[in-house]
Amino acid sequence: MENSPEEALQAGVADVLAEQGRAGGVELTRIPGGASRETWLVEAGGERFVLRRDPPGSESLVPQEGEARLIRLAGEHGVCAPEILHFEPADGRFGTSGILMEHVAGESVPPRLLRKPEFERARANLPTQLGEALAKIHAIPVEETGLEEPAGEPVGSAVEQWERMLDEISEPLPAVEAGLRWLRANAPPPAPTALVHGDFRLGNVILDGDGLRAVIDWELAHLGDPVEDIGWLCTRSWRFGNDDLPVAGVGALEPFLDAYVRAGGSQPEPERLRFWEVFGNLKWAVICVRQAHDHLSGVRRSHELASLGRRICEPEWDMLELIGAAA
Repeated sequence: MENSPEEALQAGVADVLAEQGRAGGVELTRIPGGASRETWLVEAGGERFVLRRDPPGSESLVPQEGEARLIRLAGEHGVCAPEILHFEPADGRFGTSGILMEHVAGESVPPRLLRKPEFERARANLPTQLGEALAKIHAIPVEETGLEEPAGEPVGSAVEQWERMLDEISEPLPAVEAGLRWLRANAPPPAPTALVHGDFRLGNVILDGDGLRAVIDWELAHLGDPVEDIGWLCTRSWRFGNDDLPVAGVGALEPFLDAYVRAGGSQPEPERLRFWEVFGNLKWAVICVRQAHDHLSGVRRSHELASLGRRICEPEWDMLELIGAAA
């Protein structure tokens, strides 16, 4: 009798841990959240680990092997990131490509981080800590990342990339098309190319009571304009109701930028930051469309992916408001 997919995954993880001298029975628990990759809590021999793997039929912008390399590199350059224990290719023992890493104790669910009293000190510290961490990410030498320079001008390449994704789905979204037109007409001058995390926001960081413990989920990392990360962090969808606090729903922009500049980042011009915030809303709208399309087309049936399709109107609204403010 063949093992179930979860039993096969459990056996694969146990085999990898045994190779590393970590014995003991393996227990797997699926961690909810993460619409693009699966996350599993692994408990073995009194230790905890985390497994991130591609769901069958899913494909991300940065392959798992590249994500593992970037997480290791970030740690080497002083960014708080999990320790990578092992990468397994798509035809290996995890069923799909996957990364086994250390478990970082803490919380990453935004509503809990923004509302629970035990994170009050963490919320006060977070704008400064996020600024410092992002400056360290942007200072990583691009030649060490293994990522390709964008074809053509970076800003235009970024806009074209998400436009192609929208075209592949063939979903008529007039507000998004208007955003694309505005972005093409209002692109800022070229900036020095840097490593961009691509998904730097509340939900992709782990906090404890004192603040930042780890930056996670590097699957959208690429080379580009570093201000893209700041615009994405300030996108209203990631404030989770704290609309008056533009930095991840926890703080004002000035303390964050002060920490970012002190740690080596460059002060962004307001017009460039507004451009990348418009871009962030467009990007989030396209991601919502893509995730919903995966559900509707049967690539990966999921209530979570289906629910994201209903959120497209939120970034569309915010994007149009920003365009109007820019005008």
